[in-house]
Amino acid sequence: MSTPDNTSAHAAEDYAAEVRKTIPCHAQMVDLAIEIGFAAAPGATRWLDTGCGPGALVAEARRFAPDVTFILADPSEAMLALARAKNPEIPAENFLVAPSHGLPALAPFDVITAVQSHHYYADPSGRERALLRCFELLRPGGALLVFENVRAETDLGHALQRRRWAAFQHAQGRDQATVDLHLAREGAKFFPLRASEHLALLQRVGFAAVETIWRAHAQAGFLAIAPL
Repeated sequence: MSTPDNTSAHAAEDYAAEVRKTIPCHAQMVDLAIEIGFAAAPGATRWLDTGCGPGALVAEARRFAPDVTFILADPSEAMLALARAKNPEIPAENFLVAPSHGLPALAPFDVITAVQSHHYYADPSGRERALLRCFELLRPGGALLVFENVRAETDLGHALQRRRWAAFQHAQGRDQATVDLHLAREGAKFFPLRASEHLALLQRVGFAAVETIWRAHAQAGFLAIAPL
């Protein structure tokens, strides 16, 4: 496998194949982000996918809404190159090399998605700045959908969570050394918050309504609606 050229554990060229062996229900998270995004913002015309990775979410969303303007942002040049190749119909200027906290001034969006990206912020203030920037870029009543690795509410729950994650990776054919490598990334390369902490953070940023919309294994999804 190639050397990672982004904040995930996998090189951009390997990401699409390897993430399915690493994160349970990853495809379901992408599908839910699209489905709930359109439900939360009917008639959406502008959509930002931040931490877009290889561009799979936008490629799928465009099947349902080819006339929506999609902007894709990622801090990794290598990921954006794959996203461009996967979405050749989207103008080059709609691809931004930027992390969520560093997104430039843009016209407001109806929907912003961030799937498996914000848990790479080691500093809690960095994650808050990322969410605040998304908040600032939404239109009134716009929807933010965030899916992330999360920590269980209790230490016993966390231990069970890690055992299940190891078992999932073994079931995908990974050897013990590879499984151990991924387990060791928690707290060192990615930094999960508890679901309760996510909800409190989104409320503190200023969202009018905050909901947990999905939870499985060690991942969760959250919907936050900007005030009118």
